[in-house]
Amino acid sequence: MGSNATTPRTTTAGLEGLWGGLKSGWQRLLSHRAIKELELRASFDLDLLAPSRVNSRIPLGMVPDCPKCQDICCAGIENVVSLRLSDIAMLIDIEQTALISRKKPRFPASMLDERPMLREMVASQLWRTLPVMKQLGQDRLCAALTPELSCGLHPHWPLSCERFPYSLIAARREIVWGSRCASKKMTSEAVPRSAEMRTAAIDVYNERIKDAVLLAHARPELEKLGIAQFLTGPDEDPFEPAVKTRLPIVD
Repeated sequence: MGSNATTPRTTTAGLEGLWGGLKSGWQRLLSHRAIKELELRASFDLDLLAPSRVNSRIPLGMVPDCPKCQDICCAGIENVVSLRLSDIAMLIDIEQTALISRKKPRFPASMLDERPMLREMVASQLWRTLPVMKQLGQDRLCAALTPELSCGLHPHWPLSCERFPYSLIAARREIVWGSRCASKKMTSEAVPRSAEMRTAAIDVYNERIKDAVLLAHARPELEKLGIAQFLTGPDEDPFEPAVKTRLPIVD
């Protein structure tokens, strides 16, 4: 499932141009979009984070030690990959939209009880609107995995994969090592890669803000770019069909 590095990034460029016309909060407030902008600000902190404002608790050079790990971090309902608008644009550009699922998984109630942040995310409008990477089979393997269990999209994989397991705790402006990755190593050769992961962790947060602005102000333009077809409408059920269990026959 390789991707063509020479494929023109026309959708990505269109999305970047769309954001360029909307990135100024003052311009949005002083335009016909003012009411939508005020409604949006009631729900979101729309300030993008600069890397200089973020601390990291992860030493430079620390990265996952995948060869020594017995786990598959690209499998399981809890590891479903959320897609940003920029991820959708990239998948359109590299002709891999078959990997996109508009339906999100139904997380077990016990999992939501144990993970309050997951419960909060599932209740958000962004989660309900944006798609995820498709998962396959009972083990729910990411559809982008090759038979060798490597990523068939790399290096054009989603931002959430690019930063994993680096996680940004926005309230503390701090990057931490995610609890879902237990295998790590630290080498001087990995310093550039760890720096990229720090940047990606911040990018994931900033792209979420961009998504909120673009979804509020530019749905017709997203339609023209071909992105809106992968979004769930406000009146649609965003979740996968409930699994029906057969009751035992009672004599």
